Amino acid sequence: MISKHLRQNRMKRVVDKHTVAHLWANRSQSDARTASGNFYFESDRIWSYGSHFLIGYHTWNDSGQHAVVITREKNSNTTNGQVNIVLSASNHLKQLRVPQGGMDKDQLFEKWYEDIKGIAENLQRARKPERYISQIRGVFNDAEQYAEFYGLTLPANLIEAGAIQNLDAYSAIIEKEAAFRKAEEEKRYKRDFKIHQVQLKDWRAFKTAYIKTRIGFDYLRFDSKSRRVQTSQRVEIPEAIARRFYTFIIETINNGGCTNCNMTLMDKYEVEEINKDYIRVGCHKISVKEIKAFVKKQGW
Repeated sequence: MISKHLRQNRMKRVVDKHTVAHLWANRSQSDARTASGNFYFESDRIWSYGSHFLIGYHTWNDSGQHAVVITREKNSNTTNGQVNIVLSASNHLKQLRVPQGGMDKDQLFEKWYEDIKGIAENLQRARKPERYISQIRGVFNDAEQYAEFYGLTLPANLIEAGAIQNLDAYSAIIEKEAAFRKAEEEKRYKRDFKIHQVQLKDWRAFKTAYIKTRIGFDYLRFDSKSRRVQTSQRVEIPEAIARRFYTFIIETINNGGCTNCNMTLMDKYEVEEINKDYIRVGCHKISVKEIKAFVKKQGW
């Protein structure tokens, strides 16, 4: 027990950069750093210039197999040099390369996919496409090794991207991705619209103060107690001012509308645009249909 304690006290914690990397790679002690402090490790993780740039870390899979995960991110000449030192010091271990050291598996899969797409985009003007095909294979190989080590299944879109061999394959992926995003947008809009309709009904009935889910337009209601027009973004306009503003809106529409209308409502809100379909005042966008329905209901 005493000899172990003495060995720990004799550990050098301020060493040269190569020793820092070797001590980390061999897990010889719990921590060490260079004299400048810009290259250091604590436990299984090794950093450059503070905890915001993780160079690498030791890891184990469910089978107990050991590897080191090392970033491919390039930050500066100093950091790049430190990454290379870490690679050299740990070359006796299984090395897994990742785009950034601090990402989880989902972030990594997404980053690999985006990186491959970025490389494949060059195929549109490439004289030597094999150069970019090789780069794609390199990125996908990193993803494959990472997934294989942890027993993970690669996402289908990443597998498809990794198989790109020509411009046609890249174009097909972009088209498929665009179609997927459009479908997701439509689903999201339908979901939000249903929520919005419920919230709008409650707001019009004065059950809530504002509408949380906004889908492009704002709405109006009238508080008979305060004699004020209220918007769904919680702005209140005295009735007399609202009436005059409505007259201005109709006159402006009849004259062809306006943009940058050179008017301020209640000395607070710039009137940005008035046309036959909607008005924009400050951060509000209200349809003319909504305005006319509101005015009709109030009997103005």
